Amino acid sequence: MNTYKIRADFRLALPVAFVAVLSAAWLILNILPIPVEGQLEPEWLNPVVATILLIPSGILAFKMNRCNLVLNEAGLVFTPLFGATRNLTYGDIQKISIGGKAYSIYTTDGRTLIRFDDDYNSNASEIVTFLKSKGVKAEL
Repeated sequence: MNTYKIRADFRLALPVAFVAVLSAAWLILNILPIPVEGQLEPEWLNPVVATILLIPSGILAFKMNRCNLVLNEAGLVFTPLFGATRNLTYGDIQKISIGGKAYSIYTTDGRTLIRFDDDYNSNASEIVTFLKSKGVKAEL
């Protein structure tokens, strides 16, 4: 049974993860009794700003990591960035757009379901072939 997993391609994934790591380090440095120069005044503002940066960037980095599309013989399972997991059929897919090494899968209502490329998915050509065999038309 063929099963393919497509991870979504987010251009902001690396900067969001960087902000999450930096804000976590900033929060830890402010909680531990280590003297650090160049902090914001008043001192209580430092952990507050670090926490405000850490929470959304951490959640977004986690969500970006779990966003994917799983293809198998029975259908598709789409886990979006936000929201509940959706079960789809191949009839719900309008087309797959191919542009060089980048691919986009569109639903029947014209919205982009997921974008991916050869850098994140080494088996992208196999995925395109599999979708064509399921009746999804390809567009260059």
